[in-house]
Amino acid sequence: MLPPLSRVGVQGTPPSSPLDFDYLKQWHHTLLSWSAGVITFPACIGLFQALIFRPLQISNATFGARVFGICSVGTAGVMASIGLLGTSAYLLKFGTDMTEAVVSSLDTRHILFNGVASAVWFYILGGRFHSVLPSSLVNPGAFANRGLTASFNYASNEKKKKLNFQGKQHGCHTCGRFWLIDKFIADHQPPLAVIRDMMLKRRYIFGIFPTRPKIPNQRFYPQCNQCSQKQQNYLSALSRVKVQRLKLKWRHIVTHGTSLRLYHVWLPFPFIYHMFEPLKG
Repeated sequence: MLPPLSRVGVQGTPPSSPLDFDYLKQWHHTLLSWSAGVITFPACIGLFQALIFRPLQISNATFGARVFGICSVGTAGVMASIGLLGTSAYLLKFGTDMTEAVVSSLDTRHILFNGVASAVWFYILGGRFHSVLPSSLVNPGAFANRGLTASFNYASNEKKKKLNFQGKQHGCHTCGRFWLIDKFIADHQPPLAVIRDMMLKRRYIFGIFPTRPKIPNQRFYPQCNQCSQKQQNYLSALSRVKVQRLKLKWRHIVTHGTSLRLYHVWLPFPFIYHMFEPLKG
């Protein structure tokens, strides 16, 4: 049995029976509006990756990635709220009390609440803010987990089995896909080509004394064949001619807007705010 909406702060008198048509219609409209927000939230995160972060070459490895991620999740939450309220406004012609009250009460305070609540809920569900940014092919990706220690050598059979198990659980560390993938590749991060390039570059103190380059520790991460091929093509093209670096500036950035996780599930925060707003008084 559905609880009377008036008990949680919605105006109107509850019907005599929970099977009342107008009452059920109101919940039906609420679910439709929520569905619009649920679709809008991950769609906006994916669009931000493709239209903003990738052109600006901002990835999960960029300095301040968590701040960009928080802004992305919060803004997506606000856009999802607008999608919910827009659907509610369209359904107002059916005379539902809840949607009318929510749409009429939207202001800056509500928008701020929707953005902050979306970011907090995203974090509670296990989301990492840098994971909503595109991945970099020359750094651990947005879905990188713990990985395994690596060296200049290729992964042993035992490590390949462990990485394949991690891939089945968490997906490709670059794009996040794990469906329809039977075998994951052990990906060096940073890539061996990048490490070799760092070792060949010498820096001098006062232009006289050579210094030994600082080589970062490498780790293995599970990677799908598609992302592995993209990485090989990028590193191969990058090593040919230095002038081509300008043409390749986006090719190391990989978006993953369709790789959805539990933390992409969005709650109808405008409705929640309206339900509990009378409790403040």
